[in-house]
Amino acid sequence: MTATKPRRSVVYRLGDDPRSYATARDLEVDVLLFDLEDSVSPADKSAARTRLGEALAAGNFNGQERLIRINGLDTPWGAEDIAFAAKAPIDGIMLTKVECGRQMREADDAVGSMGVPAGFRLWAMIETPKGILKTEEIAASTPRMEGLAIGLGDLSRGLGGFRHAAPFRFPVLAALSHIVLVARAYGLAAIDSSFRDARDPEAFRAACLESRELGYDGKALSNPAQARIADAAFGPAPAEIDWSRRVIAAAAAAAPGIQAVVDGQLIEPGYLDVARRVAEAAKWPRLASR
Repeated sequence: MTATKPRRSVVYRLGDDPRSYATARDLEVDVLLFDLEDSVSPADKSAARTRLGEALAAGNFNGQERLIRINGLDTPWGAEDIAFAAKAPIDGIMLTKVECGRQMREADDAVGSMGVPAGFRLWAMIETPKGILKTEEIAASTPRMEGLAIGLGDLSRGLGGFRHAAPFRFPVLAALSHIVLVARAYGLAAIDSSFRDARDPEAFRAACLESRELGYDGKALSNPAQARIADAAFGPAPAEIDWSRRVIAAAAAAAPGIQAVVDGQLIEPGYLDVARRVAEAAKWPRLASR
């Protein structure tokens, strides 16, 4: 449990569906990721931007964090996406296929020149072998960096392999772990790639639990119906919440200079930090038993 705010369910709202943006406000999820990139055809980019602007302006969201996945700045649509996003009521943007820190700095310079506040954040989606090798450079590129996401579809193809549903992710485990390692080193969030088969909730639950064991904060979803499963898997389990409360209570009751013991385990400062994060996560909405 590492996250300081919930990003368990990161749900794509796809631009090729006219209703996808408009109905997003009603979804009970942690993060809404509005897509202007792959899900929007070149001929529909401008219209999708307009639809998204109308949906965002209508407001009445349920407290979800709001991000826009934009087209690359080296594409014909990237500059207009940046200009649109800088004026929109959102929390940040996600750049795709990021392969170096320069790309993030260019985005930072672009939004900075438009006067966006310091709280406007940048996310990088890593989905190529070169991006994996440059992840640390990307993470350290700008103070606006907020998180890293991994895209396994393109990455698997770039590696010359095939992407399968969990538990067959062994060929990309090194990349998955590397993303989390860098994210933690730089204090960033880490979001796992989407799960392909929405018809198998048990396999999806297993994939989320595996992802959490790797250290990820949440998972990208294309189907909002999967959100409750992700929320439960990435949130603290009842046993973890109970442990955290007992650790915090024991530490508070311990005499000065004496470390508490819970369940026969010496509670060092690092464990107390974990317990406090779990206790905070226990306050997140939509927390349910796995």
